[in-house]
Order: sequence, then C-alpha cells, then structure tokens
Amino acid sequence: MSQNSTARFQWRAFVTLFVTLSFLLIAASGLVLYVAPPGRVAHWSLWTLGGLDKEGWQSIHTVFAFLFVLAGVFHVYFNWRILWSYLRSKLVAGIRMKRELGLAAGLVVAIGVLTVADLPPFATVMDLGTRAKEGWSVEGAEPPVPHAEIMTLERLAAVTQIPVDRALGNLEKAGLDDATPRSTIAALASAHGRTPEQVWAALRGQEKPKELAAGGGYGRKTVEEVCAQLEISPEEGLARLRRHGIEATAASSMKSLADRHGRNPHDLLQILAGA
Repeated sequence: MSQNSTARFQWRAFVTLFVTLSFLLIAASGLVLYVAPPGRVAHWSLWTLGGLDKEGWQSIHTVFAFLFVLAGVFHVYFNWRILWSYLRSKLVAGIRMKRELGLAAGLVVAIGVLTVADLPPFATVMDLGTRAKEGWSVEGAEPPVPHAEIMTLERLAAVTQIPVDRALGNLEKAGLDDATPRSTIAALASAHGRTPEQVWAALRGQEKPKELAAGGGYGRKTVEEVCAQLEISPEEGLARLRRHGIEATAASSMKSLADRHGRNPHDLLQILAGA
C-alpha cells in the first residue's frame, strides 16, 4: 500500500473547510430568513423553500452558527502560532495608529447604538426586510388573528364571533367531521392533509367573521396606528390597555410597550382588538 493511500487525516484542512462551508450556509440561511414570510403567514399557508419550512431554515441557521463558532475555536487552536505572530505584529502597528483604532472603535459603538435605537440608516435595513416579508401576504389569505392555527375551534370561534356549532357544521360539510370544540386548526389540517388556511376557509363557510388588523409588523407601529387599523378610537384602545394594567399613550411604540410589560406585540394587539 502506497504512502499516499495511508496518509493521516488532515484535521487542520478539515476544520478550515468546515468553517468555510458553514459560513456559506449561515449566509444563505440568513438571507432566506431575511425575506421569509412572517410566522403567521408561513404557518397559515405551510410555506416552504427548498423543501424546508421556516422553522427548518431557522434550525439550520442556528445550529450551523453554533458549529461555526465551535469550529472557529479549533481553527484558532490549529493555527495558533501563525495567528499569534500575525496579531502581535498588527497590535504593535495598531499602537502606532491611535487615530485609526479610535475611529474604528467609535464606529462600531455608533453602529451598535443606532441599530438598537432603531434609527436610520440601519433601521432601513430592518424596514426593507419587513417589506420583503410582508410581500408574501395576499389579501384574503391572512389568518383572522395571529397564530390562529394553534387556537382551539372554541377560542377561535369566540374571537371571530362565529357560533361554534355553526363552525363545526361547516367543517362537517367539508368532510372534517372529526372536529370538536377542543380541536385546533393545525391538528385538523395535519390530519386531513390540508393547510390551516384551507381549514379556516371550510370553517367560516359564508360567514363574515370579525378579523384583527391585516398585515404585520405591529411591533414597529404605535398604539394610535394599530387603533386606526382596528377602527377604534385611540381613547378606547388606551382604556382597554389600562384594564389590563398597561399604561400607554397614543404615540407609544407597540414593541417598547410590550417589552416593558413582559409581553409581545401580538398580545397587545389582541387586547386592543377586545379579543
């Protein structure tokens, strides 16, 4: 047997290639998630891309980001001498470049502050992503309330003001005769090979249910803007929030308000809607 065929496994080369491929996969999955539909649309229509649903892409992104960091540690270990020599030479040079170092550090801090404060131009990046996500929404194909697929029929009927017996009757006519008030839209969809959107269409029949505001991005809206979508006055909306122990103003951001009270924007949306 030749020496080449019995060559030792090159761990350094393996780690380098793994880091490179992981980086490419993280970049690709990050781009997919940047433009993927919001969860309410993805779950409602069972959206997939490349055979993976949104949770699948999120899992790929998270797992490979973790492995990328872990592989990076091994990469540093295998190349420690080279990296230390390089860093030491750059550190000495950096000490002589105080202005450049100060500018770089200041820029990093400024970008971080502007991003967290949701200010331009970095807020624009998030806004573009939001527009791309909302581009998947089609009028009439939205869930009646956020995460309607995980609600029981009893709860969904109450929120949308469709009598539960009528909802069950509509489902029976559509061939979903195993539905009960405790069934969820998602469970029925899975059992009958349909999407939650199709089950909802069967449930509502010819009814015109009460639906919450169309569209998403509620975290970036003010209380007044959401009230306008719900066709209620800001005063009524603020009164509903107060009844749940939430003090706000019409100009309050839904996201900051939700963060302050340990909730999420959709929780506040349902309170404002009187659900």
